[in-house]
Amino acid sequence: MTDNSNRAFMYGESVFTTMRMVGGIVQDWELHFERLQKGVGFVYGPFSDTDDWVVLLKRKLEGHLEGLSGDGIVRPSVYVSPVGRGPLRLGTISVSDLRIQVDRSPLRQHRPEERIALRSCSSTARPQWWPSYLKAGSYLETILAQKLFLKTGDDDLLFLSPAKTVLETSVANVFFVHKRCLSTAPAGPNVLEGVMRRKVLRVAREFFDSVVEAESPLEHLQSADAVFGANSVRGLFLVDRIDDHAIPYSQDFLELFARLRESAML
Repeated sequence: MTDNSNRAFMYGESVFTTMRMVGGIVQDWELHFERLQKGVGFVYGPFSDTDDWVVLLKRKLEGHLEGLSGDGIVRPSVYVSPVGRGPLRLGTISVSDLRIQVDRSPLRQHRPEERIALRSCSSTARPQWWPSYLKAGSYLETILAQKLFLKTGDDDLLFLSPAKTVLETSVANVFFVHKRCLSTAPAGPNVLEGVMRRKVLRVAREFFDSVVEAESPLEHLQSADAVFGANSVRGLFLVDRIDDHAIPYSQDFLELFARLRESAML
C-alpha cells in the first residue's frame, strides 16, 4: 500500500523509470539509472553531497532493488516529502532526504508476432525547457485522452504535435521504415529519450541504409513499409494499424525485424 503522506502519489511529484526484470536481474539497469539520475538532478538538485550524490543515489536505489527475484515490471520512484504544506522543497538538500518507492507488477510475456493498433490524437505541448530524459508526473492526461479518443479495437494512442507531426505513443517511442530508411521523432520535450529507443538507434545501422531523427507528418507513417514501437518492458513490437490504415508487412521485413528485435534486446 502506498503511504498516504507521499506527495509523489498524491500530486504526481516524482521522477521514475520502468524496468523489466528477468530472473531477478533488472534489464539495462545502467541505462535506466543514467536517465533517472539526470531527472533527479534536474528536479531536486543541486545536492549538498557535491559530486558524490550520483554514487550515493545509485547505492540507495540498488539497496531498494536488492532481494527482488523472478520476472516482473519494476518501477522505482524518487521523490521528496516535505514537512507540512507548502512548496515541494526549499534550499539545497541531501540525497538522504530523497525517498524511494519501488512498485512491482507481473511481466506479461508477449509473443513476438503480436501487433497493436494505434489511434492518432493531438497532444498538449510541453515547454521547451522540459528535458527529453525526464520521466515524471502523473498519467491523468493520458488516461483522459485514452477515454476520449480510443475506439473499439484500438490498443494505444499515437500522439501528434500541434503541427500534426508524430511524437510517441503513451508507452513507447515510434519508428517507421520507408524502403531502407529508418526514422523516428527527435527526442525533446514531448518525446521521451527512451532506453529502448537508444538501443534501437545504436544497432539500427546494421539493418538499414540510413537512420533519421526528424519530425514527420502522420501521412508518412500511414504510407510506411513498417511501423514499430519500442519500450523497455515489451521491447520492439509491430504496429498493425494506424487509425483506419492497415500496415502491410513483407516476409523479408518480418525476418529483418526479428533480427533487429533480438539485437536491440541484448
